[in-house]
Amino acid sequence: MAEAASVELEAPRPNRGKKWTLIVAIVVVLAATAGAAMQFLGASADGEQQTARTRAPVFVSLEQFTVNLADEGGERFAQIGVTLEVADEQADKVLRGLLPSVRNSVLLLLSSKKSEELLTLEGKKLLASQIAAGAAREMGWSDGEKPNPIVAVNFSHFIIQ
Repeated sequence: MAEAASVELEAPRPNRGKKWTLIVAIVVVLAATAGAAMQFLGASADGEQQTARTRAPVFVSLEQFTVNLADEGGERFAQIGVTLEVADEQADKVLRGLLPSVRNSVLLLLSSKKSEELLTLEGKKLLASQIAAGAAREMGWSDGEKPNPIVAVNFSHFIIQ
């Protein structure tokens, strides 16, 4: 019987080694899983912050403008489609409430331009920045106060005759 007992005592030793190996392997797998989950959740939170920063654009389309230009003789005119990109939904609401005065501001600006100013790329870029500043002023914004609520001015069509 003593031999049987010693056999039983010797048999658990290899099993203890297997048990410890199994326990260590489980701990490693759990740690790796936890690390992967933390990294994934951290990346997901960063992704949500990234989505907030790269928000969906908010556009406000103004009706087409047809204006006589300030050229001598008054025979030249422009047809220009303008779409404003605003900073957020709040700016969208404010702008939509002020559309008649914003359109008036843009119309006065366009009618003060000469055709040669508007035919160049630089002239179009200058016009876009002037429209953005004028629309923002109508919304109560002043230069340097805070970021301009008009993010961009996009021309949907631009015809000069």
